[in-house]
Amino acid sequence: MTRSTWRAALGTAVATIALSVGTVVLTSTAHAQPAGNTTWLCHPAMTGDPCDLPSDTTDLGTGVVTPAAPQASDDAPVDCFYLYPTVSNQVALNQDPVAQPEVQSIARYQAARFSGTCRVFAPVYRQVTLPAIGLELAGADLTVPGYQDIENAWNEYLANDNHGRGVIIVSHSQGTLMARRLIREHIEPDPGLRSRLVGAFLMGGNVTTAVGSTTGGDFRSIPVCTRQGEYGCVVAYSLAQNEPLFSLFGTADLGLLSARWGLPFGPGYQVACTDPAVLSGDGSPQPVTVPSEPYAFGIISILLGYTSLPGAVPRSDSTWTSSASRATGRCTQNNGYNFYTIQFTGPDHLNEIPLFESHLLDINYGYDRLVSIAGQQSRSWLAEH
Repeated sequence: MTRSTWRAALGTAVATIALSVGTVVLTSTAHAQPAGNTTWLCHPAMTGDPCDLPSDTTDLGTGVVTPAAPQASDDAPVDCFYLYPTVSNQVALNQDPVAQPEVQSIARYQAARFSGTCRVFAPVYRQVTLPAIGLELAGADLTVPGYQDIENAWNEYLANDNHGRGVIIVSHSQGTLMARRLIREHIEPDPGLRSRLVGAFLMGGNVTTAVGSTTGGDFRSIPVCTRQGEYGCVVAYSLAQNEPLFSLFGTADLGLLSARWGLPFGPGYQVACTDPAVLSGDGSPQPVTVPSEPYAFGIISILLGYTSLPGAVPRSDSTWTSSASRATGRCTQNNGYNFYTIQFTGPDHLNEIPLFESHLLDINYGYDRLVSIAGQQSRSWLAEH
């Protein structure tokens, strides 16, 4: 049995176990949204949305408290379009189109810190819920309602809010699966939209390229980023500390979600890993940075408590807290997997989740470095537009 066949068989077995557990409790409660009537999680016209979080931060490693910086103004030339990962605790196939507490929490965690660089737009979408994810992995396509919501939100944003601005796509996990398709179907084929793409942070979602190339996978002409200040390109990686025997991330051998949409996988492709140290110009050891407010209770909050450093989510009196622990990282290729592999400078470590590695912290490890990359891309884009 080849490595690809073995991984596919093991992936199917894992999904089947999840299917047998999940089908007992699931009923669909998804409600249809009228076309063009997006429910926004974050939008510049809203006040007090979860992406309006102030940026003041306490660094537990240095003791330095950084005051809040100004957020992007209404006339900012660059926007961010954020698609959140699988977080809904709802016992249903698809999340209801409302900003549930756990959805608001993840926007604070992953999108709010970009608000100093761009105006943040984030639609609520009828994602596949955490209780239903086993069904999705086993082959039931539950993503259609969510992608319809995202398409509608994107078209509404272009019609009402973009006005020629540059756009940065920010996504994670299920959100990245949606973003891969959105870019492939709506942005790359349109020269006008392609010219407005400042960058894309497609984290933890198995973005593919042809082996040894910066393109030739998900996207024909949009490359993965390779140098500091490069814009119109993709930043993508999945985080790990160890070399897994089997994982849902980091390998192009598994097409559990990609195949049904024609997204590339299998021999001849590799999962992208872009080194944020190179792209930002900052190779220093990085902390984990998270909001100090506790994450809304549920599956993700329990898992965050398990994975965090050292054994607890960092907390302070500031809006944000950076961990005392620091880690350096590099892109590694081992056993057919591409990961951004991190190593702590001290004795601390993350507790990794089997099959998911350090997936929950793909954005929050070295968060400010990612924001710096977005800022550098924005300045490069503006210099030519």
